[in-house]
Amino acid sequence: MERLIDDESANELRKRFEEEMKRKIDLVVFIDPNDSEHKEFEDFTVQISKELAELTDKINVRIYNKGDPECEKYRVSRFPTVLIDPDSGYRIRYTGAPAGQEGWGFVETIVLVSRDESMLLPINEEKLRGLDKEVNVQVYVTPSCPYCPMAVVLANKVAIAAKGKVEAECVEAYENPDLANLYNVSAVPQQVINNGAVISIGVQPEDKFIDDILKA
Repeated sequence: MERLIDDESANELRKRFEEEMKRKIDLVVFIDPNDSEHKEFEDFTVQISKELAELTDKINVRIYNKGDPECEKYRVSRFPTVLIDPDSGYRIRYTGAPAGQEGWGFVETIVLVSRDESMLLPINEEKLRGLDKEVNVQVYVTPSCPYCPMAVVLANKVAIAAKGKVEAECVEAYENPDLANLYNVSAVPQQVINNGAVISIGVQPEDKFIDDILKA
């Protein structure tokens, strides 16, 4: 099978992981082997996760199939899905393959989680410390959108800062058209907070995004 990460990129990633990752994290991948419609996306998700893990001993990949007890444990019902280090308390998931432009944001999130650092502005981290409810943030994306990863990484940073309280979910719109239709996604990135309590389109400024989460 042709590799997804070329040699030059592999060397750069290997160096970055060595210099920036602090602790080992799990990529927990869920697939449905009997779903021929999503096979291409599932194969990609498994392969990219394994190739990233080959570049460092700080990434461990666990793969589960539809019907495994872990699906219920981690509340997974769509395939492919990737959870980033869920057993450490983070609630960060990719519903759909982290393909195309989403690749760099996926890597960025892996590094941030391994460092347990959100890299948000201190004032916004302070705001999130006062969050007294659970919040779900979905960011709808497409693989070709160059702006989508910025929106996804921002949501993931919030989930890191508000560990256990904010769930950040990157939803690939083409692979999940029923969800995209539910919120009338016609342009990406589109953020949906708490099942539509707040909906915004485009990459949001950090301050505004935090305020949207707090008021949802």
